[in-house]
Amino acid sequence: MKKIKRILVGIDVLEKSDNVLKRAWDIARENEAELFIVHAVETPWLSVPSYFGSKEFDIDIKGISKTIEKKLKVLNRDKKVPYFIYVKEDDADDLILCAAKWSKADMMVLGAHSKTKSKKRFLGSIVQKVVHQSHLPVLVVKNNAARAYKNIVAPTDFQMQSKQSILFAKKVFPTLKINIVNAFQTVYAMEAPYATMGPEISEYNNVALSSAKKEMKKFIKEVSVKIGEVIDDELDSKAALVKYTNKDRYDLVVVGSRGTSGFKALLGSVATYILRETTSDVLIYVP
Repeated sequence: MKKIKRILVGIDVLEKSDNVLKRAWDIARENEAELFIVHAVETPWLSVPSYFGSKEFDIDIKGISKTIEKKLKVLNRDKKVPYFIYVKEDDADDLILCAAKWSKADMMVLGAHSKTKSKKRFLGSIVQKVVHQSHLPVLVVKNNAARAYKNIVAPTDFQMQSKQSILFAKKVFPTLKINIVNAFQTVYAMEAPYATMGPEISEYNNVALSSAKKEMKKFIKEVSVKIGEVIDDELDSKAALVKYTNKDRYDLVVVGSRGTSGFKALLGSVATYILRETTSDVLIYVP
């Protein structure tokens, strides 16, 4: 995997963007990368056609840029992180996706726009669209960035995209420990075929659990991670994984995307569910 050189940061100065900038700045400093900060001004459609009699909408690009620069100067007092600010009138999702390509960014950092303190699972349509169409890894910031990340968890199905996501997280956060978790699919009597008896189900589950643990042992060795755990999926692997990530107050959840097809990213249902439901920040790796 190549070195992180440029990080695109999509912000909205009208929202609380300080946490997004702080996380991006921390990563840039750790990886000796530069920041490419994008802010899109979405013009109200009623204000655009002045020839219809409405007032022309005046965009203060310089003023917005200065506001962003003031926020950065607070973080960048030692001037170790170079940055570029780009403000443009456009749809936010389109501008972020396009800018990510022509700026040759290596990853993106976006903020989940929670409308209330308790509703941290609200992502916003812009973030959802960017995440599902991105050709780059995306860090979605949901929480306060006053403290550095300490605890990282990576749900896995032992597939290649999961392996790549963990290796990428290790590159971006080289000093942090990662805990890997797999939701083992337990078969219960109610789901089993009518000819399958209780002892047979129990034997099947024991063999499957043993196999999952062997896969985990092999997997953590391949990605050079020390901690790996296999948990019961409780009839719903997605819910079990989210419950696990929320239980121990992990700072960051790392998941893998299946890659891109045309203009659309094939973000799996499990990754989408975790992104939406977990209370932690989420790093989605796109090959």
